[in-house]
Order: sequence, then structure tokens, then C-alpha cells
Amino acid sequence: MNAVLKIFLSMSFSGGLLILALLLGKRFLKDKISRQWQYYIWLIVVLRLLLPFGPEVSLLGKTYQAVDQAITQAAPLPPPAVNTPKDILEPAAGLEQNHETVSPPAEDLTTAPPLQEIGVLLANHVWLIWLGAALGLLIRKVTVYQGFMRYIKAGLTPVSDLAVLDRLSITAERAGVQKPVELCVNPLISSPLLMGFFRPCIVLPSADISEMDFQYIVLHELTHYKRRDMFYKWLVQITVCLHWFNPLAYLMSWEITRACEFSCDEAVLAKMGCGNAQDYGKTLLNAMSAVGKYKENLGAVTLSENKQLLKERISAIMNFKKKSAAIRLLTGALTLCVVFGAAFVGVYPTAAAKSPDSVTTEKITPSQAGQLAEMETLKIKGITYYLVQNEAQLRAIGTGKEVAELLWEMDDDLDDKTDVELISVDLKTVAAGETIFLGEYTLSEGDEILYDISAKTGNRMKVFFAKDGQKDVAYWSVDNLRQPGESLECIADFIVGPPTTKPGTYKLYLQAPDGALKNVKGGIFLAPADAS
Repeated sequence: MNAVLKIFLSMSFSGGLLILALLLGKRFLKDKISRQWQYYIWLIVVLRLLLPFGPEVSLLGKTYQAVDQAITQAAPLPPPAVNTPKDILEPAAGLEQNHETVSPPAEDLTTAPPLQEIGVLLANHVWLIWLGAALGLLIRKVTVYQGFMRYIKAGLTPVSDLAVLDRLSITAERAGVQKPVELCVNPLISSPLLMGFFRPCIVLPSADISEMDFQYIVLHELTHYKRRDMFYKWLVQITVCLHWFNPLAYLMSWEITRACEFSCDEAVLAKMGCGNAQDYGKTLLNAMSAVGKYKENLGAVTLSENKQLLKERISAIMNFKKKSAAIRLLTGALTLCVVFGAAFVGVYPTAAAKSPDSVTTEKITPSQAGQLAEMETLKIKGITYYLVQNEAQLRAIGTGKEVAELLWEMDDDLDDKTDVELISVDLKTVAAGETIFLGEYTLSEGDEILYDISAKTGNRMKVFFAKDGQKDVAYWSVDNLRQPGESLECIADFIVGPPTTKPGTYKLYLQAPDGALKNVKGGIFLAPADAS
């Protein structure tokens, strides 16, 4: 499965847990805490669904890795290749001392079963289905919004009554809105609404409304504008599109829409005073008598949604009262709980899922390095190679921290070559069962492959080449277990050639078959056969 999709699925699962927790809490705290808090607390859930970040250690982060490892171990392994004595290669010198097991190159299996190939192809590209559906839903929502805006604008009639515009200006000043506000009429809409992300425009079903209703309607819609509720609404729509497969995301969207109107009512009453609750409720009832029928409000915020929601809003308005200091303290504590809960559930570790950007390829000229040995260092593209006698120690400079350390004894054959390619590896974490792609390389007969990679923690590490689409068939593979009291290392030396392998283009991988690996450092040398 694509690594990005793994992270996204974990974000959806974590966000789903938070949604369930908030819905459960709402049943007990619905009328006890501020409606505005109930509205804005959903932002934490939205951010959990959108941001692939979390602490390195979290309970569900470990659960995700355990499940991933279980799936990897449950997957069927390819049948072991049977080698004749002539096909068995002798291990490189010194491997017995490190208790290493070096597997010989496998047979070139180019005839994988068609169904298996199709399954692998679908598994590797299932993220395209998710992304295609998300883009399709987003495009549809944008198209519907554009159609709605064209419909509204086509029937707009600007209000030119100076007395009405003066009342609008006074109410806007009271709401704290400094930008000019437009006022228009469209008799086809079902409820007063606000449109315009940056240029607010209040649209009324009719200009024939009482002064009291006008004041409450305008204050309600300008409160939406001041709080940037339209931006919030579209952020939620984008989140729903990305998590289209998660039914809890739709439930969250519905709850946020409801909470938006309740919190706006509360903000209006807090500004106007509790004594005006009855008049404000009458304004909402009058808004339902509009003759318009067009109810689509994907991109706008309205005064009233439907009769059932209106009934609940009027009930909340009549029972409105300012919250005590104890309730405000409780909401602060609940906010901290939700924030820590979002961090606690975590996501699939980003470092374990992404392709390592710390895997770099550099060209090293050993003979040139030998000429510069008296200078003790050779700097290539910001990397300093420290030369100590006949050994090279690799450290990264610039950040001031050591991110890679390679101690390699260069043999006589390597000293004579002038075009050795070094693939340096520096990975903080490789998740259990994860296979990291290190690059694609063309190997010719007689090329020399040298591994020297170590992990600070972990039980088993495997480094190997594979053909494209045949990750389970390993070539020039080193698969080592940690020995008691020793470090986990993969050190080996191979020569590309017959009898069982063919030159060509191969992909290089590093794998954690048994438990997670941490602080994986080292490098792979590729010495071409024709180098001199």
C-alpha cells in the first residue's frame, strides 16, 4: 500500500475516534457549556484529519505499526529458490565473525502469475482511487457553489434606500465590521444569507421587513462574516472530500453546520443582551415565512436552515444565559483534554512511511581521495569525508549534528577505481515490516557491490536489490539477525555476474522484517567493472 495512503488512513481513523468522543461528550454537556465552544472545538478534529503530524511515540502510533507488521508477516512468502552447489557463492571475508547470513542472487523470475501481478499493481496504486474520488467530490462541490452564486447574482437587486443603508452601516459598526457591506434583495432565496469571502454582501428575500427584524438579521449575518464562518465551512468541505470514505466525516460536517448557527445566535444575544432573546426568536420565525424555494447554501451562511433546526435554536435562545466562571474554567480544561487526546491517538509515523530524503548518492574518486589524504578531508556537495589512514569516516556538516557515520575499510581493488558511487543512508526510523526504496541503479557484469549499514536498535535488517515489480525476489541480499551483545549490521561484498544473475536495472531496498529499526546509518558502494 502507498505510504502516503497509510498515513492518511491513520489520520482518518484517529479523527474518527475524536469525532465519536465529541459526540459522546455532547450528550452530557450540550446545555451546560458555551455553544461557541461546541462550534470551534471541531477545529481540532479538522486539523487532526488534515495534518499528518503527531508525537513520535503515541499509543495508536504503535498500534498502527503492530498491525502493519502483522499484515506483512501474514503475507505469503515466495517459494525458496533451490540452488545447486555451483550456484552457492562464498561469503565475503570477515562475515563469519559478524554472524551474517548472505543470500546468493536469486533466479531471475520474470513469469509471475498474472493474478499476483494484478494484485500487486492494485495495491501499489489504490491511492489513485482515493485521490480521484476526492478530487471528483471537490470539483462537484465547487461547481455547485458556482452555480448557486450565478443563480443568486442573476436575481440580485441592490438596495438603494438611504435610510436602510444607514441602519446597515450602524449595525456593521456595532458588529465591528470595518469593510463596506453590500445589501441586496433576491425574492427567490428561502432565507437571508451572507455571500462573499472578502466583500460581504447580505442578501434578503424581501426589502419589506421591520426595523427590529432588519437589525437582528444584519447583525446575525455580519457575525458570520466577522468570524470567517465561510472559510471554516469550506475547510470542512475539503476535509470531507479527502475523507470521503469515512462516514464519521459527514457526521462531523453536519454537526459543525448545526453548531455554526447555534454559536452565532449565542454571539448575537451576547452582544444584544439576554433581554432581547424573545424578539430575536421572532425574527427567526419570520425568516421562515420567506417565499423563496432555493435552499442550496453550500458556499453561504444563512439565517435559518430548516424547521427542525429552527425549533432547537429558538429553544436554545429562550434558555440563553451567560456562563459562569466555573463553566468557563471547565471549557478550558475540556479544550486541553481534546488537544492532548488528538496528540495521544497519533498517526502512522511519517518517518516510517515516507521515502527517506536523507538517502543521497555521491560520486567518490578513491584515487583522488588518496592524493588529498594529507589534507585529511575531502568535501563533496557539503559532505566532508574524513580520511584516516586507509579508512573514510563520513559525517554531515551544516546542521552541526552527526547524521551519518560510515567506517569503511577500502580494499586494494577499490583503491584502483576512479568512479565509485556511494549511496549514503541515514534513517531515524524504519517501521516494522516497512520496505524503504533507496533508488534504482543499472548494474553491469563485473560491478562490485559493497554493503556497510548498521542499526542502533532492531532485531533484523535486510538490504537487497530487486527487479521492478518483483520486490519479493531478492538479489545480492544480506539478511541479518542481531546477535547478543553485538550491533545489527549488514556487511557484504558481491560481484555482479553469472551464473544466476543478469546485468540490468534493479531497485535497491532496505527492510525491517522483524520489528522497527532506529538510527539506521551507513552506505552502499557501487564500483563499476570498467572503472580504472
